[in-house]
Amino acid sequence: MRSQCHRHWQFTRGNKALGLAPASFTSMATKNDFTPADWNTLRNTQFLVGFATAMASPSGLGTVKELFALSQGIIQNQSSDIPLIRDLTSAAEMQEAQNSLKQSLGGVQAKPTADDLRRRALEQAQSAIACLQAQASPQETDAYRRMLCGIAEKVANAAREGGFLGLGGTQVSKEERAFLDQLRTALQLEQVKSA
Repeated sequence: MRSQCHRHWQFTRGNKALGLAPASFTSMATKNDFTPADWNTLRNTQFLVGFATAMASPSGLGTVKELFALSQGIIQNQSSDIPLIRDLTSAAEMQEAQNSLKQSLGGVQAKPTADDLRRRALEQAQSAIACLQAQASPQETDAYRRMLCGIAEKVANAAREGGFLGLGGTQVSKEERAFLDQLRTALQLEQVKSA
């Protein structure tokens, strides 16, 4: 339900943004193009996916590193070429997402299981993609897919798993690898073989 007054037009020829008489144009989605519930889904999914990745194989200090990587992964997207991605990853939206997820996961005292987090993250990722396919451009939808997958991969690679005092172990646990594969399927991305 896009409103003319809320559309941002990006004029393009190839991959370069132009200011005049374009060969084609793409309407760029903004927060106003989505219902509050849809926006919450889009905003919260990036945190839920990162959190589910970290909790797939929790490991004390490794989990702390992974949660830091989650924040860094989201912050990196604040300079995206896609306005929708920049909006979703702004500092204000990050704070709203954290507050919303605390409440939806049962508050500070709640301890959802890794399986519950995985299931919810995958379901929410699918809902977010369906929402974007209905309301946003293919370019924005693809950027969102890549953002979610990138955040999950950054979290999974943040700490070694299964070693002792940082020695030995593997960079990405089998549980994290399985979640990454499930996420790629939920996001409708091609499967990438992990070594």
